[in-house]
Amino acid sequence: MTPAKDTVKGTATKAVKKRLNGRNLALVLTLLSAAGLWGTGQMTWLTASVVDDKTGESTEQIIGRVWDAAGTPLALAMLAAMILSFALAPMARRVLGGISAALAAIAGFAAVMLLGGDPDLDRAQQLLTTGAATQKSTDPVQISDWATVVDASVHTFPVVLALLAAACGVVGGVLLAMKPGESRQGHSRYETPEARREGVLEDLNEEPGSGRVLWDALDAGVDPTDREESDKWPD
Repeated sequence: MTPAKDTVKGTATKAVKKRLNGRNLALVLTLLSAAGLWGTGQMTWLTASVVDDKTGESTEQIIGRVWDAAGTPLALAMLAAMILSFALAPMARRVLGGISAALAAIAGFAAVMLLGGDPDLDRAQQLLTTGAATQKSTDPVQISDWATVVDASVHTFPVVLALLAAACGVVGGVLLAMKPGESRQGHSRYETPEARREGVLEDLNEEPGSGRVLWDALDAGVDPTDREESDKWPD
């Protein structure tokens, strides 16, 4: 393999590793978690058997976002925390990572309860009696006050998917807490001129070929091609 190809391959490898750093992977996992929690929230989690003395027996379905009303808001909060972390310092990212992991764990609690035990029939009856299970105003899901929910079966597949989605969120949050990444690179225009100049000189010493560093240097009034200036760069 020629030196040119080695250089191209090395550059591509570095680019891939940069994209797959801890923060980016944490964001991807949280995105998958939020999408999974929202998607499974639209699926049927329970089918309730209802007995009504006047109308007879019937079955009613309860979807995930009705049974676990907190699932979707928690998913959005996780996503917001993860996105916010990209604008903060590493220590703040650790905190937000822990918060995001905790939110994901809470979001998966309802799924764990359904898989680990019998459904709460009183809760199912309350949701159906009050009309909280209504999905469309033109097609309400509601039973009479004298009707009774006698049984409820759990749809395992969507509940397991919701649990897996929550698990992705936990992993993403923990990953961000463990690997928050380095401080944001670049120099703010609100820094003092001396601080910006010193930071630019350090960056030029470390990455003299970086386009971002060159632009920062020009913006700070430092000529990156001036050899006399380069003698002042930190070793």
